[in-house]
Amino acid sequence: MDIPQLTISLKCLFCGEALEGPEGADYRSGDLIKCTKCGEENNYDSVLDIAKDEGMSQVREMVEDQLQKQLKGLFKK
Repeated sequence: MDIPQLTISLKCLFCGEALEGPEGADYRSGDLIKCTKCGEENNYDSVLDIAKDEGMSQVREMVEDQLQKQLKGLFKK
């Protein structure tokens, strides 16, 4: 079974664009990340929580799709 790769980008809480920081930047809890698109500062913890939720949602969808495919295969035999 192939396991697909997921890529979740951190998105600005204000404009929804992908946040782009300096390469190799090391952010910690409580840091603010300035959006290069709209200039707003995003709380690192909040941005990370939303990205985690998005990732979990994508994983849930992939698992449900895989289960449906397997169940269909069981009933075709």
